[in-house]
Amino acid sequence: MNDFFFQIILFFYNNLAFKNLGVAIIEIAILTRVAFYPLLKQQLTSSKKMAELKPHLDALAQKHKNDKQALSQAQLALYKEHGINPAAGCLPMVVQIIIMFGLLGGLNKILQTNLNTMFLIWNMAKPDTFKIQGINFALPGILVVISALSQYIQSLMMMPVAPKPLAVDKPKEKEEKKDFASSYAESMQSTIWMFPLMFLFLGTNWPSGLALYWSISSVITIFQQYQIAGLGSLGEKIQNMKKVFKRK
Repeated sequence: MNDFFFQIILFFYNNLAFKNLGVAIIEIAILTRVAFYPLLKQQLTSSKKMAELKPHLDALAQKHKNDKQALSQAQLALYKEHGINPAAGCLPMVVQIIIMFGLLGGLNKILQTNLNTMFLIWNMAKPDTFKIQGINFALPGILVVISALSQYIQSLMMMPVAPKPLAVDKPKEKEEKKDFASSYAESMQSTIWMFPLMFLFLGTNWPSGLALYWSISSVITIFQQYQIAGLGSLGEKIQNMKKVFKRK
């Protein structure tokens, strides 16, 4: 796979990027986001529908709380009725991870060539870091910080706003559903922080070309997500921040 991505980088470098590795990486990022736009749209649509069905799923969980098989069948029937594939949301992220590690291998192979790896102030084949006197470890550079921040924003936007519970819910039923809802929220929160933190800490050891790719890819995805599904949970964060500043 490393050779495959190495050849792709070479093709862009020699034919479409004026023999500039940074430009080649930007072009690859743009091309992948355009190519995988249908997958992203499917993922966001599926995620939005899942959020809208959450109250109904909770109602099914309450109805079949003592029969897991009946609950599973009822959930599948509900998904089928609304045209939802729960596994569809995982595919775009899996594809992104494959591309990321493929580019990582390709960039490592570039170290063995005589290609010009400079782009603006960065060497695309070396980590984007800087050091402060007195600190024994390298700190994340501009591209690493941008990639982590843009991924965090993208993850927030990926989470749709939680719908209100069904009006038929009784107080006792709401209390019984509390544990499930809390577990669901916690699992989603972990995914929000996972990739940004991964890039912030591991990015100091990866070629800056990978950070450039992820930054461009994430920024483009943010605009695509906004067009498809709006701000998602990021909208709530912005409103909460506005309230805090108004109080001050």
